[in-house]
Amino acid sequence: MKKLLFCFFMAAGLSLNLSYAAGIADLHKSKGVECASCHGNDTKNLQEPTINTCATCHAPKAVAEKTKDYKPTNPHDSPHYHENLECGNCHHGHSQSEDYCLQCHTFNFKVK
Repeated sequence: MKKLLFCFFMAAGLSLNLSYAAGIADLHKSKGVECASCHGNDTKNLQEPTINTCATCHAPKAVAEKTKDYKPTNPHDSPHYHENLECGNCHHGHSQSEDYCLQCHTFNFKVK
């Protein structure tokens, strides 16, 4: 069901030629990253990006190193997942991103 809804909203946005109001998709688009880079070339079977998709450009170890001084803890190197938490849990491509850690913690990370 989740995949069906994802495909429906992607198709609706593509057919109306809309840009997305929130999310990192706009940032990627502004840097010249094509939709197919994250979602594949088959427009009838769009893929939801995974950590492996993101890692083709954003190495998890490098991202964790870049955010190592965040307080109270590094959001990209957690004691639960280390550097292996799916990026999409926080960083949503076509909607506002969220702090996944808030489910249990009160770190209040500012998520792009």
